[in-house]
Amino acid sequence: MVKFQFLIPVDGSDYSEVAIKHAIRMAEMYNAEISPIYVVDNRVYRDEESIKEQTAIGQSLVDAARDQCNDHGIGVLEAKVMTGSPYNEIVRAQKDIDVSLIILGACGADRTEGETIGSTAERVLRGARCHVLLVRDRLENDDFYKNILIPSDGSIDAEYAATFAASIAHRHHANLTVCSMIPTGSKKAMAEAEQITGDVVSLCKAKGVKTDSLIWEGKPAVEILKAIDTAKTDLAVIGYTGKGKVSRWILGSVSERVARTAPCSVFVVKSIRAERVYSVSR
Repeated sequence: MVKFQFLIPVDGSDYSEVAIKHAIRMAEMYNAEISPIYVVDNRVYRDEESIKEQTAIGQSLVDAARDQCNDHGIGVLEAKVMTGSPYNEIVRAQKDIDVSLIILGACGADRTEGETIGSTAERVLRGARCHVLLVRDRLENDDFYKNILIPSDGSIDAEYAATFAASIAHRHHANLTVCSMIPTGSKKAMAEAEQITGDVVSLCKAKGVKTDSLIWEGKPAVEILKAIDTAKTDLAVIGYTGKGKVSRWILGSVSERVARTAPCSVFVVKSIRAERVYSVSR
């Protein structure tokens, strides 16, 4: 059986440490291998001595991540330090290894402070041809996900995201809420949203997942963020693009905004990665 390949860029921050925990748990669920990498940013460290020093730091972080994987019986395909633009090197590694999922520690998203994900994470989210998990969690939290939200519009990406969400919720014994956002006062859109959420609820319940649904009127990104708060969401699983040429552009911006500012972890699903979703036995 060909294993899924996960990529975890590390940087020594608390966010990165939490991301490693989530990567290991996800790898256990999906029989995956992990490749931890560290990128020495040669735009910041220009002289030979600084690059050498950062390379040594990076190697220690990569070694520590590899050791954590080994301790949990997770295979490591590659563990290396690279030099260059972090975004370019992460995307290059994704292509070289044929990575299915990039797992990144996201900056805190306390909206009272206006924090968002870093510029590298945002570029990776937009440019990588694979799924991206942005992790926001506490180091002491070992429960991972209790409440999962899946925004859906009936698009291919959203349908694939629903399958991922159901699988993750099943493995974590989590509650799942399906949401759909529609323009104000549109009866046709309401009927479509009811059909879409009903289909997803049926899918998830068939996997034994406790599932609720909600349909709200308003701007998608704004209402999704409100739904995240209402459902006390730990993880939002969202398709990257929607239906139709115009909708693809619009939902792309919606998923990016949600990923950028949500207070929880966000799993962005791209249907260009069409692997079968399955869980390994306990």
